[in-house]
Amino acid sequence: MLATGFENLTLADGTVINPDNGAIVRDTPVTVEVPNNTEIQRELVIARTRIAELPAPSEQMNTISVILCYTMYGVSNDDIATLVKLPVESVQRVKMSDVYKEVQTSFINNIIASDKSEVRDMFVEQSKHAATRMTSLMSSDSEAIQMSAAKDILDRAGQRPVDVVEHRHQIEGGLTIQYKKQEQDFPTIDVTPDA
Repeated sequence: MLATGFENLTLADGTVINPDNGAIVRDTPVTVEVPNNTEIQRELVIARTRIAELPAPSEQMNTISVILCYTMYGVSNDDIATLVKLPVESVQRVKMSDVYKEVQTSFINNIIASDKSEVRDMFVEQSKHAATRMTSLMSSDSEAIQMSAAKDILDRAGQRPVDVVEHRHQIEGGLTIQYKKQEQDFPTIDVTPDA
């Protein structure tokens, strides 16, 4: 419905405009929550902690991240070298480094954990329906189905029989010391845009 010139105009997104002066009419004041000093400091410490926990300095992380992204996308080493303007040998050296392998493993594990979380959420959404179905099987005509349902319900309710497990330990070997050489010649990619 259009305004006649005397009443406010309501737009499709819900914004209300005064036709006399074109100002936006607000029924309720808009408030923006501003964090206090303590909250800002806490967030800053968390952000710095996350940066400090990275497995390599930022220059190396930038190089590793770009090469890893292209690799996960299926780009060949030769093409990655062309894209990042590094020799192919440097790309191969980065991909052979322990830091690269650690970052790659972390990325893959995070993707898997995210997928598992989504699957777990799906099961949680259906858990009430499944529990209802399981309890309805207690009224089945078949005594075998009733017993199976009763056992499953008791197990899920924490009334499972106690499992007896025997633990045996044997200690072999000794102390192992590993010397890890720090990679000095690590290529970096300039990620700043050209002006």
